Amino acid sequence: MHIESSILVVAGSLALTVTLGLAWCLAGIRYLSSGFLKKLFPSYQYLLKAHIDFLLMTGLLMVFFLLFAHFQLSPAPLVLVAMCIGSLGNPAGFLALAIKPDLPQRPNSLFGAVMTGSFILTTVGYLGAAWYVARAAVVGL
Repeated sequence: MHIESSILVVAGSLALTVTLGLAWCLAGIRYLSSGFLKKLFPSYQYLLKAHIDFLLMTGLLMVFFLLFAHFQLSPAPLVLVAMCIGSLGNPAGFLALAIKPDLPQRPNSLFGAVMTGSFILTTVGYLGAAWYVARAAVVGL
């Protein structure tokens, strides 16, 4: 299966869409005092963290897509898939905690294990991407 770096734009667009939806939820809780949204998201702080993290991941995905295009790089599918899954998985953990703040976060719990896997994928993806770009920049000097 051939995976292009444009998958980063797809994941980034999805993350941006979620970010915008969460912004409306935050506004609904903060300024409209929506009882429904307060019940749906009992932890405003985790909801805010999810919003910020999805926004950050949107930027990172888009920037790396542009860097890969600029340097005409075709990163390994593992790097691209790890970036996408990690970029959506990490902030999804905050979203889960916004909905259910008492989720067990220990590494040996199901939630903790999923989040650990997501952190590992994020690290592998972005570390690999950074090395691809750094190598291309140095070779291009």
